[in-house]
Amino acid sequence: MNAPSLSDHHVSDAPESQRVGRAFAARLDMTIKRSGLSSGRVAKSLGVTEGDVALWRAGITLPRAADCRRLSELLHVEMAWLNGGSKPVGETSAGPTE
Repeated sequence: MNAPSLSDHHVSDAPESQRVGRAFAARLDMTIKRSGLSSGRVAKSLGVTEGDVALWRAGITLPRAADCRRLSELLHVEMAWLNGGSKPVGETSAGPTE
C-alpha cells in the first residue's frame, strides 16, 4: 500500500479538523465525479499517486497548498470553495459563469 505523501496533511481527530477534512473530501469527490475524470487521471495531471487522491477523497489527508491550487485549476472551481468556503462551483469573483 502506498504511504501518503510526506507533505500531505493528515486530518487530526479534532472536531474542527474532521469537519474541514469531510467538507474538502465531499467537495473534491463531487467535483471529480462531475468532471468525468478518474482519480488516476487527476493524479497523473498533478504528479501525485492515485493513492494520494484516494486519501484526499476519503478525507484522511489534505493536499499541499500547491496541489490544492492545481486541483482547483484542473477541476475549474475556486480554491477557496474547495477548501470549505461558501462560493458555489462555477462562480468566480466576477460572478456566475454560464
